[in-house]
Amino acid sequence: MRLLMDSSSLRRLELIELLNASDEWWTVEEIAFCLNCSVRSVKADIHYYNTSAHLPIKLVTSNHRGVKLIAPTTFQMESVYQEILAKNLNFQLLECLYNETHYSIDDYAGKLFTSTSSIIRSIKQINLFLDQYKLSIQKNPIAIVGPEKQIRYFYSIFFWEKYGVKIDVTGHPNFYEVKQIVHKFAKKMNIALSDIMGNKLSFYLLINLERISNGHMLETYTPPMKIEKNILDSIEELLNELPFHIPKQEIYYIGFCFINQFLRPNIQTSHLSKELVIVYQQVGLFLTHFSEKNKFVLSNKIELQQIIFHHIVYKREFQGQDYFLVNRTKITLQHIDNIYHSFIMLAIAELENWANDEWFPRENEDISEFLYLMIINWKGLTNQIIELQTKISVLLISQFGETHELFLAEILKSFFPNELVCYSSAEGKVGNTKIQIVVTDAQVEVVKKKIAKDIPIIGIEYAPNERNWKNIQDCLSDIKQTKENGKSWLNAYSHFN
Repeated sequence: MRLLMDSSSLRRLELIELLNASDEWWTVEEIAFCLNCSVRSVKADIHYYNTSAHLPIKLVTSNHRGVKLIAPTTFQMESVYQEILAKNLNFQLLECLYNETHYSIDDYAGKLFTSTSSIIRSIKQINLFLDQYKLSIQKNPIAIVGPEKQIRYFYSIFFWEKYGVKIDVTGHPNFYEVKQIVHKFAKKMNIALSDIMGNKLSFYLLINLERISNGHMLETYTPPMKIEKNILDSIEELLNELPFHIPKQEIYYIGFCFINQFLRPNIQTSHLSKELVIVYQQVGLFLTHFSEKNKFVLSNKIELQQIIFHHIVYKREFQGQDYFLVNRTKITLQHIDNIYHSFIMLAIAELENWANDEWFPRENEDISEFLYLMIINWKGLTNQIIELQTKISVLLISQFGETHELFLAEILKSFFPNELVCYSSAEGKVGNTKIQIVVTDAQVEVVKKKIAKDIPIIGIEYAPNERNWKNIQDCLSDIKQTKENGKSWLNAYSHFN
């Protein structure tokens, strides 16, 4: 959706994203440089947020320190995204087109309180965006056109971007009736659905039913994988309660979307085409080879294989990204990169060796999704990664001897879990280990004489006080920063370049 935003709205969004990423002060000049705009524009945007935006935030300014975002602990960027989308002309026009009102350009200009030239420019901009979905907006009358399944796919993303988890409070017509159908289906199939997933599934079904009731049906539909008869029968039985007829091809389509995007039952290879059997097997081989080669235990291999396979099948069935405004999957990976960086790099290196296989994800977004699915669905992965992480070596020297050094070691390891390997100087077990930090309650000047000059020494007050902990934390952060190569994990994958 960023491609559909005017420059001022996009700049305002990126301003909050920038300030929300840290709790630091930014000078107006630094912000202007990052956003590639003028200082005057930044000041205008700050004024806008402090006077006009309906958000629980404040942009505090200081002549000496600059600008800082003040927000409650409940604040999330989702609220900013939704407010900006609601005010965007292109987004408003797309929502009107979903309602199939078939107005003229003049009618839409009046309805959206803008000029006809703005509507014409908006249509041109939207069409550039819709091309990736194999859709477009036609004129006379104005309507969105393209493959019916693509229209439904597009609007399922569109409305989730608009409402998100607030779908159930929108008062959208017929939402609660459809939600009851979904709950009956889940109960009939003995499926546990969270409230949010239930809402998402309900809205997806609602979009399909609204399109069907308005006469927009799939002419034919053959699902890429066989759907179990009991699932199809259950869907058909529940939809028979509706006041309009649901054709058989629509049952197949809804059934495929339900099982592949939301339910994900166990795969039976006898229900797959020869091509998909090969894809399923290749995914399994990749997971086996990757886990064994890198000595990771993969106790739920079949489950992970099925989840990735369902994702591949779904992505093949539809054209276009599964997000408009923000790639949440990619952002999640970037936020957890400090923990999973080594795993991600190993996975990318392994993917390079499978680049010619049929199942291989070829786009930036697909790679992000693939890595995300691996990380969140690999049972016990986090603990394995923590165990394999390189620890920082700390030598403890105490004027009170070995017992106090071991005591300090336990304190440090509890304060920095999974980060340190602590050695007692009195024990003499350092061996050939390269010490990276020395922590001591003895006089630092005396200790320096026995320690290499490039090793930082931190003095503490017998047991670390608040200032000591801060010094230790800063020193650890410096060591970690030195190890970083400054490159994003995305750049490690040659297909991205």
